Amino acid sequence: MDTPIPSLSATPSCSLPDVLKLAGQRAEELVDHLQKFIAHEQIRYEQRDEHGIAEISLTQRFEYLVDFGKQSEPLKVHETRTPLEGTKDAHLDAILDKGLPVLALIFYPALQGDYEMRCEGATQWNQQAAWVVHFRQLKGKRPRTLSMVTPTEVYPRVVNVTELRPLSIKGRAWIAADSGQVMHLETNLIEGILVIDLQDIAISVDYAPTKSLSQDVGFWLPQFVVAYTDYAKRRMIIEHTFSDFQLFSIETNQVIQKPKEK
Repeated sequence: MDTPIPSLSATPSCSLPDVLKLAGQRAEELVDHLQKFIAHEQIRYEQRDEHGIAEISLTQRFEYLVDFGKQSEPLKVHETRTPLEGTKDAHLDAILDKGLPVLALIFYPALQGDYEMRCEGATQWNQQAAWVVHFRQLKGKRPRTLSMVTPTEVYPRVVNVTELRPLSIKGRAWIAADSGQVMHLETNLIEGILVIDLQDIAISVDYAPTKSLSQDVGFWLPQFVVAYTDYAKRRMIIEHTFSDFQLFSIETNQVIQKPKEK
């Protein structure tokens, strides 16, 4: 996450406040748009031992829905996955990660203050002009983006009033120069947690404009996510692929007529 990107350019100059303002607007739209869609999601899970030998390999397809709760409440991601016919695998439910497709909400206005951000320069992503913004979770703030549940604990957690055992992240986002859309995002842990032998949680998310199969309306939505977790001398790889987006829509027609005479 800190290695220089060779293709970056210092020109044109980057105005970080302007980039973050646009990215914040697009993040607010993402919350709205995701709740209007239903999609098919294919999840592939693979687990390898410390020698790189595959131990588990599972694939399952779902009908996927997202809800963020009431607007008056803090932003929380609620995902609903309904297994598609013929793909049910009970083992996958116990090891499935949640919320990765919405990592672009790091740029949601209420969450931007959790991070130190800097604009690294101009480049391209999929032949589209982009700004690369580096972000790093601020020390002393309780992390709100990523958590991990082990058999005995939930991280991050507060040990006492003054000590916080964090699960803090850093990363980069490729943000469209013209619109502020997050097109690609990569994150990893700032540091692992030795007490549980957690070394890395590296995540990559791709977003792209998507048209509903039911309506010719374009929205930027997550397309592909892959996460690599090195934990307890194992590497877990989880891939999420989204397709067949359907837009919820309700049409009403009202016809006003004079009352019929008796």
